[in-house]
Amino acid sequence: MNGPDEFRFALETPLPAFAPGGMLRLDGWCAHAGAAAAPAIRLRCTDRLFGASQRRRREDVCSAFPHLDPATEYGFSIDGTIAPGTHPAQLEAADGAGGWCGLRRFTIAATGDPAAREPVAPAPHHPADLPPADSAAHELEGSPPVAAPAGQLALQGWCVHPAVGRPPAVRLVCAGGVLLPHSRHRRPDVCATLRARPGAEECGFAFQGALPPGLHPARLEASWDGNDWRSLRRFVIAALPGVLHAAIEVPAAKTITASLRLQGWCAHSDQRLAEVWLHYGNRRVRCDYGLPRTDVPHLVPGAPDGARAGFIAAKNLPVGDGPLRLCAHSVAGARYFLATDRHVAIRTDEENPRPLDLSAQAPRLGPRRAPEAAAPRPRTTAPRRILFVLYGDMTSNSALHVAALANELIARGHDCLVAVPFHPETIRYHPGARFRCIAFADWETGAARFADGAGPDLVHAWTTSERVRRFSLAVCAAACAKLVVHLEDDEGCILEASTGRSAADLATLPEATLAQLVGDDFSHPRHRPEFLRQAAGCTAILDRLCEFLPPGQPRAVFWPAATPEFFARPIPWDLRAALGWGPDHTVLFYHGNLHPTNRAEMAELHRAVVELNATGTPATLLRAGRDFCALPAALAAAATPHVVALGRIDQHRHLGPLLSLADCFVQPGEPDSFNNYRFPSKLPEFFASGRPVILPRSNIGTVARHGVDAFVLERADAAGIAGAVRALRRDPALAARLAAGAAAFAQRHFDWARSAGQLETFYASLG
Repeated sequence: MNGPDEFRFALETPLPAFAPGGMLRLDGWCAHAGAAAAPAIRLRCTDRLFGASQRRRREDVCSAFPHLDPATEYGFSIDGTIAPGTHPAQLEAADGAGGWCGLRRFTIAATGDPAAREPVAPAPHHPADLPPADSAAHELEGSPPVAAPAGQLALQGWCVHPAVGRPPAVRLVCAGGVLLPHSRHRRPDVCATLRARPGAEECGFAFQGALPPGLHPARLEASWDGNDWRSLRRFVIAALPGVLHAAIEVPAAKTITASLRLQGWCAHSDQRLAEVWLHYGNRRVRCDYGLPRTDVPHLVPGAPDGARAGFIAAKNLPVGDGPLRLCAHSVAGARYFLATDRHVAIRTDEENPRPLDLSAQAPRLGPRRAPEAAAPRPRTTAPRRILFVLYGDMTSNSALHVAALANELIARGHDCLVAVPFHPETIRYHPGARFRCIAFADWETGAARFADGAGPDLVHAWTTSERVRRFSLAVCAAACAKLVVHLEDDEGCILEASTGRSAADLATLPEATLAQLVGDDFSHPRHRPEFLRQAAGCTAILDRLCEFLPPGQPRAVFWPAATPEFFARPIPWDLRAALGWGPDHTVLFYHGNLHPTNRAEMAELHRAVVELNATGTPATLLRAGRDFCALPAALAAAATPHVVALGRIDQHRHLGPLLSLADCFVQPGEPDSFNNYRFPSKLPEFFASGRPVILPRSNIGTVARHGVDAFVLERADAAGIAGAVRALRRDPALAARLAAGAAAFAQRHFDWARSAGQLETFYASLG
């Protein structure tokens, strides 16, 4: 999948573009940030596509981006004829690894006068000794594309005609404006080399000006009479953003060995700063920023924060080793890093009174599984275009399932797209994605379709939330596609828990009030049944969810699985020891969000940890995920000393090694209307990691065998969880048996290839 940020490009045609007499010509260049080959280029104009008619080398572009190959033809031209009128257009690129990506939208104005096919400038009067300006010799001194550090352009060159006794006027056309020379100066060296006529010595020029950050197509133009301006050269100016300036003042030593509050100042040349952080080794320390300074405005003229650029570390620097860097966050959300001349080598601090040997081999997580060759997938004889419609972006839990299924179906010969309501760029959290991800809005504007420009054969709605329902129905109606709806939870139960109203209360609400409560994120209790009836078929993550389907509705049930990053790893005891968790310490791991629907059972998990520590069984809960609500205040205070909150883990593949720190895994809860109809997405990963799994007799707990596959509780509440942990501590043989049983259970039941095969068979049954 390619996004616009992965391409470097410039259109060297003034925009909006004009097509006199319907004859269009666009020039520019384009390179892909991670590919050696030049990307394919095309123009989408109204309902037509125009490919690049010419390709050429662009040494000027390669000199600005050293990783590019000068022998590659990054330059392009697009020629074609279009009907008179104003046409919306989009420049698109593809590097061969994915579909087409929109780079820039603009407008093309086409005239209908055939006589206007070639723009003809008024013929000025040239005295016999004044040739056209475009016949002059010229040079820009520098290697275009030209850089403008901090947006400040400084460009020099010369222009002269050997047969003319005075130099032409010059100007620079860039960023929608015209820049005249800041100064003219003599260049006798040029005139001597070209044997120019006397009087032409003042052919040197210099431009100075400010440009907004970005890549700007530019033209150098010349004229002898001030009316007839001719283009001499086209190039690109790269206006770079401003830079970060800083100084460390306390301590003065280049190597910082004492745990103290570091002081200094930090200012950006053109951005207002919100925060300043210190980075060294694996440490990150926030600073109190905004202290008054009288000297910095003179040191960094124009800096918005010059008068308040002072900072001091919010706490004494902790133990750590490494070069010191500053990280500044601007109020606009950008981050700027600056390497300093200091090195941190702190061996002791308040929490580590004995010196730490930071040069020793660091304990690590591991081991990694050796890459395995993917087993060949059976190729379909009836490929389908499948559009998966997600309720959230590609960081949502369901995105893991959709991404795995889409990759497997593509391996079998199908074409898959994933549509999300917002942030399609979050596909970067799935590095192995073989599909494209698009936003709902891009589909609606026609900017994103399947590779052949067609619509889908089948729309798989994930799940029944209002935003998914509306979008899926609109696409199906426009493309005459079959609708399949996927169920993951008892949506009615979730709505009740989130709104605090019972189903009976919700049923009595006026339509407008109910619609406001449901919004886009939840499933509408009055629209959901009709949505399911309109589907050609439905899929479910558990068979109990089929109770909500209309009688006779075609259906298929398949389980999610764990990706290859999750497998049975040994406990990294050296890292556990470094963290203070010896063999007598129980480590639990839970990765999942805290939200109103699971708040009660998450409270039971935290109470269990508090109870274990209070009754002589040291225990720590490693927790990854986000909090969308809070635990009871007293419980949160009691549990905090025994919980390590990792926050949201951006890359899902990093969870596998972290799970190896745990002695066992717990899925809290009990058989009820919420748990009986869901499949916690973390369970396949728990089982695949080869540790004892403690869970209630609900959903997967009704299939897993107690004492063989897992430790199954009637209720996984605080008392049940604490009792199960103590039982595993007392009986190492039981713990070893359940660890092996969990891994074997995962091998039997959790396989994405098998689930995708079941899904493919179900699609085929729908015709």
